[in-house]
Amino acid sequence: MAVSLLDQTVRDSIDRYPATNTGALNLFALLPCPLKVPLEAAFNGFLATLQKEQRDNLTFCIEGNANTQIDYADYADHIESLSEMPDIIITPGFNSFFYPHFVERFIKTGQFTSVTAFAGDRHLEAMGITDPEGHYTMLAMNLLVLVVDNTRLGDRSVPQCWADLLKPEYAKSIAIRGNRDGSFCETLLLSLYKDFSSDGLRRLGQNVAWGWHPSQMVKSAGSGREDTPAISVMPLFFANTIKNRENVTIVWPADGALVSPVTMLVKTDKCKELAPLIDFLTGTEVARICAGAAFPAVHPHVDNHLPENATFKWIGWDFVKNRDLKSLIGITNSIFLQAFERKLP
Repeated sequence: MAVSLLDQTVRDSIDRYPATNTGALNLFALLPCPLKVPLEAAFNGFLATLQKEQRDNLTFCIEGNANTQIDYADYADHIESLSEMPDIIITPGFNSFFYPHFVERFIKTGQFTSVTAFAGDRHLEAMGITDPEGHYTMLAMNLLVLVVDNTRLGDRSVPQCWADLLKPEYAKSIAIRGNRDGSFCETLLLSLYKDFSSDGLRRLGQNVAWGWHPSQMVKSAGSGREDTPAISVMPLFFANTIKNRENVTIVWPADGALVSPVTMLVKTDKCKELAPLIDFLTGTEVARICAGAAFPAVHPHVDNHLPENATFKWIGWDFVKNRDLKSLIGITNSIFLQAFERKLP
C-alpha cells in the first residue's frame, strides 16, 4: 500500500486540535479557502456545546484546499480498506472519491450513505443535486461564471453561454484556472467535453491564452492592459471580490453557472454514532456560511442570495458515477493542452 500522506496530517492534527490520541479521524474536511476559516470557527462553537466526554472522543482535521500540499485525491486512489479512512470526509471538486477504484470498492458496495435528501431551494431543486443512489451528500457548490473586461473585448459580443467560448472570435482572449504542472480546470473541461466532445476542447484550447489562479484574474479584471484576458472563467466567490467594476461585466451564462461540488461522505455504520456532528454539518448554520461565501448550499431553508432567474449546469450523478472520471480528467486535459500549447508563440 502507498505511504499515506494523510497519516502525517492525522498526527499533526492531534497537536493542533482538541482530539484524542487514537490517531483515527472522525472528520477530515478539505475545504475551499473562502470556507475554511468561517466553518472552522463555527465548528469550534459546535464543540463548545458538547459534553467534555463527547469532545474528547471526537478527532478531526480541517484544512484549506490551497493551504496544504496534501493530495488527498491521490491517497484515496490507493485505499483498500474502509478502516483507512476517516468516518466523515468533506472535499471539493472532482477528486478520486469519484474515481473507479474508490467507487467500485466503497460506493457501489454501500459503505457510504447520503445523510440528507435535500433537493435545494427553488433555484437548485430542478438541477438534480441529490444522489439518486444515496451515497454522496452534496453540501454546497462552487459556481463558475464568466467575467468580461469590456475594455479588452473591443467590438466583439459579450459571451452569453458556455458554447460561446469556442467561437474563433475569442482566440487568445480567455483565462481559465490552470496550474504550473499543466493541469487545467477539470469542471470546465469535463462539461465542455460532455457537450462538445474533443473538438470543443480543441477550440477552447485555441482561445485560452492564460492558465491563472482566480486571484490573478480578479487583479487584472477591468485593468484593460494588453497582457490581460478579455474573458475569465472564475468562481462566483472571486467574481464578487472584483473592485474595479466600471469596465467589467459578470455574466451568469444562459445555460447555467457551472457546478463544482462540495461533497461529504459518511460511513454507513457511523451515521447513528456521529448523528450530532452530521446534524451540525448538514444544518442551517453551515449552510448559511456557505451561502454567505457565494457557495450556494443545498439546504432548502437557506437563502443563497442568487439571481431570481439563476440556472445551473451540473454534469450529473450518472456521468460522475458511471464514467471513468480519472481517465476522463486526464484525457480532456491532454486534448485541451495540445491545442493550448500549439498556438503559443
